[in-house]
Amino acid sequence: MPVLNFCCWLALVWGAGWLFWPQARRIFGDTLPDGGLAVGRVLFLAFWTLSAFWVGHAGVSTRLTALLWLLPAATGIRFALQDRAELRNDLRTKRRAIVTSEAVFLLVFFGFFALRGFWSDTNGDNGEKSMDSALIGSIARAEKLPPPNPYAAGANLRGYYYFGHLETALLTNATGTTNRWSYNLMCATLPALCFSTLFSLGAALTRRLSGGFFVAGAVLCLGTLQPIIQWMNPTKFRTSPPFKLDFFVTSRVIPFTINEFPWFTFNQSDLHAHYFDFIFALATMCLAYAIFRGQKAALIPAALVLGAQVMTNTWDYPAYGVVLGLSVLAATSLLRPKTDPTLETQPAKLEKPAIRQQWPVRALLGLAIVLAALIVAAPYLLNLKTAANRPKLLHQPASSLREWLFLWGPFVMAWFAFAAYTIFKTPKSRTIFYSFCGGLAIAVLSQAWMTPWFVVSDPIYTGSPLVLPLILISLAISIAGAFRLRGRTQFLCLLAIGGLVALLWSEVTWAGFLGDPNTPGPQDAKRQDTVFKFGLQTWMLWGVAASAGAFLTLRKWPEMLKSAFVLMLPVMVIASMAPVLGRARDFSRWDGWDGWAHMAPPEKEAAAWLQAHTPPGQNLIEAENQPGGDYTVYTRFAHATGIPTLIGPQAHSFQWSPANSGDAAKEWDEVFRRKNDVRTFYMSPDILTRKEILSKYKVRYIVCGELERAEYGDAVVDTLRATYRQEVRFGAHDDPRQVWIFAAPGT
Repeated sequence: MPVLNFCCWLALVWGAGWLFWPQARRIFGDTLPDGGLAVGRVLFLAFWTLSAFWVGHAGVSTRLTALLWLLPAATGIRFALQDRAELRNDLRTKRRAIVTSEAVFLLVFFGFFALRGFWSDTNGDNGEKSMDSALIGSIARAEKLPPPNPYAAGANLRGYYYFGHLETALLTNATGTTNRWSYNLMCATLPALCFSTLFSLGAALTRRLSGGFFVAGAVLCLGTLQPIIQWMNPTKFRTSPPFKLDFFVTSRVIPFTINEFPWFTFNQSDLHAHYFDFIFALATMCLAYAIFRGQKAALIPAALVLGAQVMTNTWDYPAYGVVLGLSVLAATSLLRPKTDPTLETQPAKLEKPAIRQQWPVRALLGLAIVLAALIVAAPYLLNLKTAANRPKLLHQPASSLREWLFLWGPFVMAWFAFAAYTIFKTPKSRTIFYSFCGGLAIAVLSQAWMTPWFVVSDPIYTGSPLVLPLILISLAISIAGAFRLRGRTQFLCLLAIGGLVALLWSEVTWAGFLGDPNTPGPQDAKRQDTVFKFGLQTWMLWGVAASAGAFLTLRKWPEMLKSAFVLMLPVMVIASMAPVLGRARDFSRWDGWDGWAHMAPPEKEAAAWLQAHTPPGQNLIEAENQPGGDYTVYTRFAHATGIPTLIGPQAHSFQWSPANSGDAAKEWDEVFRRKNDVRTFYMSPDILTRKEILSKYKVRYIVCGELERAEYGDAVVDTLRATYRQEVRFGAHDDPRQVWIFAAPGT
């Protein structure tokens, strides 16, 4: 990696926090122990990307909008000059929290940057990094927004959220690098932003820096209890217990679903929408807490960041909108101060006249924030064309109890323990709650635990009728806490409500591209995306609430409960170790942060040449794969450069709606029509037919390399050479991976 690119990137990202700190301290006041320094980096990136998004839709290129970072920087410098006395005082009084927060950011950044060096490529068979690399490269080249669809030359991208990719493209252009290097830099940046921001929020919720470490570690570092499944059946998973596990399966706990946890996502390093939204989700939580504590300056930033979430990962909007709305309703200025300085849990009489007068206003204000976010995201929403299935009810029961508890059991136990020592304070209420929990435990343990479906030969998957009640009970406890508690413990209940609403939604509905709409049950992949996206919201929201609640009440827990977590903790740590070792290939090979590490030298040279010589608005043509091409090395030049090709991997091209129709049948027709056009071009002897294809898709360069010869025959080189002008050839004559690049007629 070029040292200058690395230094410029780190300086801009790290410096963003300090440039935005004068604004952040005005937004957050004393809500956060570091004065908002950590989350300020996220807000800086959010506001920069929002301005670029709107200006880009007005027709300004991404290369120019990359300079818009100067606006929040200049505003920060202006506020710094105005508030220099207060800033000096904050640096002195908050020094310990600031130093710790900065250390967390830098240590995590360098740690994940080092990890990415062991498997840095963005190859099509390395997860789904290739599609993200293509999108970042395409946006970085875009003359306006929506950007060109890298999987459909001549079409704009209207069927996918790309705000996080725009954020990366802006950083790419601002630091003078390309997606070849910026991909892995972003893979180090996102975890650093997550850990430092959640450390700050956790420290605020627990009023201890150690609490910040506890919350950030519990939510972002720990995995699931899935290793137990692999230990029970090592032959099926081809594992060697206890440490040699199938790392990918640790994120596939409930059958037919995806159950990623943040640490897995950090190490998997697919720069997908859900990953990009981690930082905005945490920023929304910080802003919600500031609003909850009466910081009116956080209202407008909250609407803007929620709007950014709509465009980053639309699935996240409802749950975080609920949290923001509830935070406005429960803002502490309506309530009398509590007498318990530690937990702030003692019931108190509310000022009923004030509540009657102010709650309607607060309800309207909360609704205004949620609706304003949609206005912020209007350019994206008005252009959105997707063929995904709309939400539909799912046949119940959907999830099996054992696997559900392997995923959510620790959350349930920690949250119930928190409730026992905060919500149910009186001896009578606590006795009733304990009795209820005991009955619930008996019902759970009475299930057939020793014959789970994954051990039985030829299993028939069935859900459990206890899963939905467990979610509803947890939600009811959270709602009770929201009414009975005050202060930060009440805010924890608001977070839990948002997370549990998301979990409930994923249990009773499904949506997305997969599965058969005519089959009501969960026995196919129809739930996959819904459980995946909403499950991560639950992990973040309920995870922060449960871990902060655990920190506040841990000393009161009975020894039996502590012992249960002592037994679960090593399993969750092992689940987190598995993706580290798996994604680093057991630290056996060093790639050196090159996103093109999988490409042969001639292919790298060709990709660099194409990036340098293909103007925006011009496209290339390269081989498609007849069976589909998903998770293969095909479309390698579009992936590497972001220059649109006629058609990408089959399934992912469909998801990105190449016809921009929103109709599944039309989108599939467009996919296969484009695949046929590529095959016709490379194999047809008719020069006029080929010329028509090149003109139709505005093709500037024709690629012919190893994959083209493998797909269409060795004679394709001679055919192209006889018809088109050869621009350049890379590789020795005897190199099987040499690449020819030809110019289309009239270019």
